[in-house]
Amino acid sequence: MTTSATVIRRAQSPAGSPQSPAGLLDKRMFALFPIPMFMGIIPNEWILEPIENEIRALKGDHRRPWMSADDLHRLPVMRPLIDLILTEAGSVLDFLAVERASHYVSNMWANVTAANHRGELHVHPNSLLSGLVYIKAPPNCSPTLFVSPRRFNKGLEPRYTKKNEYNSDFMLMPAIKGRMLIWPSHLPHAAEHDVGVSTEDRIVVSFNVMIRACIDIPTARLNLT
Repeated sequence: MTTSATVIRRAQSPAGSPQSPAGLLDKRMFALFPIPMFMGIIPNEWILEPIENEIRALKGDHRRPWMSADDLHRLPVMRPLIDLILTEAGSVLDFLAVERASHYVSNMWANVTAANHRGELHVHPNSLLSGLVYIKAPPNCSPTLFVSPRRFNKGLEPRYTKKNEYNSDFMLMPAIKGRMLIWPSHLPHAAEHDVGVSTEDRIVVSFNVMIRACIDIPTARLNLT
């Protein structure tokens, strides 16, 4: 395994100086077990309109918040989006060096909520990768909140002079039409409140990705077909 590390310089004492050492030699800092988040914008926004129309037809007169069945990936109108998801998920799996015969979208569903609806914190079990696409995102509508799993295992929470990626347990991803996010399925997330006052719908398509593989690890063998 290779890691990228930040070299931390230290002040050097003159040779033979009786002073106490100014610090460690070859001091480095690197991230342990980082959780990746992959993000991009769909280049062909025209594929979103027929998906929005299909979701509205499925919703019908049901009130918000509304969630569809989890088999939207079987609909012909979803094919262009599925193809794009498979391409991007393949790149993610390659980046993570995941061995597999193939990969596929195992579930896909839509959520239609008020622009500032707040959802419950959750994870997506029985999948390797999860993601979403913002189909419709009114101004300042609910962003997606991601929470570090370490948040639930801390014995002490000090105050910080400033927040950064090493000490923060929360990250808000603004909702932008056409934005796709992909992350490891064990990462907790939820829709969060924002300052928007729009009466329009916030429409999100969520999905899970699984692999087909024979995982040949002693005492942990698993055949995923």
